[in-house]
Amino acid sequence: MKLQPESKKELARIAGGTAICTAAMWVLFAAFHLVGWVPFDSTVVLGGLIGAAVAVGNFAGICLMVQKVVDEKDEDRRRMMLKASYNIRMLAQAVWVVIAIAAPWFQPFAAVLPLFFPRITIYYLQITGKYQPAKLRPGPEVSVEDPDLETPDDEAGASADDSGAKGGET
Repeated sequence: MKLQPESKKELARIAGGTAICTAAMWVLFAAFHLVGWVPFDSTVVLGGLIGAAVAVGNFAGICLMVQKVVDEKDEDRRRMMLKASYNIRMLAQAVWVVIAIAAPWFQPFAAVLPLFFPRITIYYLQITGKYQPAKLRPGPEVSVEDPDLETPDDEAGASADDSGAKGGET
């Protein structure tokens, strides 16, 4: 399946933001290394690269699945496909977290932190106004004073007023 132009654009923005955040993480690790707080070695770089790839791959999976689901006619099948995609993507991230923590080739914090970079990128784009969610189409307007619409509150108020007129309980 080929990505649509809008999906490619969003994926490129997320990949770019994740790359910038990963580079900033490496700079922070290097600065903390100079102070002597953390080591800065190949485990930090390798963990950041693979963590960023997992994060961008997760977003790419979202893009592909949404495109695929839009063409599906059956609502239940659409829901099942989205749920299966979500579960598989979360499982893949969980496997990466376990590997990043257990394997000696990765610095765990540097390997897991990039999983949050796509969300940080989206927040940044929203704050700066570079990302605008799709506007909802206006629906039919319903007037509050519409006499054809009756609410339970109106009926309750009317029955309370009527009970006094009809000689209710004393």
